[in-house]
Amino acid sequence: MLNLLTLLLPGLFDTIGTVTKALANEKIALIKAQTDQEKAEIQERINTLQAKRDTMLAESQHSSLDMWVRAGIAVGPAAYITKIFLIDKVLKLGSTDPVTPDQWQIVMAVVGFYFLYSGAVSVARIFKS
Repeated sequence: MLNLLTLLLPGLFDTIGTVTKALANEKIALIKAQTDQEKAEIQERINTLQAKRDTMLAESQHSSLDMWVRAGIAVGPAAYITKIFLIDKVLKLGSTDPVTPDQWQIVMAVVGFYFLYSGAVSVARIFKS
């Protein structure tokens, strides 16, 4: 099961140690690279791994409480949307009662704030650099 998740969601179970090890391997590969194109490709992977490591370090310095609160709030709307699309529409195994406009506003607020939060964090990281 863990192998399947790793294939479907690469990087999900990475730790700072595994990223640092991969970074060290890429730096060794950079030293051994023969052509400029190889060096450029390896340098791009090094930059990506360094950014990933820096992000993981920054995230580890914060409390995980906000992550758990956001996940808890998102469970209901996520389950509802998943049920509508997966069970009702894709598999055609059920039907969901009509949703009131108020309920849709709640679902859209949760989904919207998720993307707003992610976008705000990304923009903050860009300006922080």
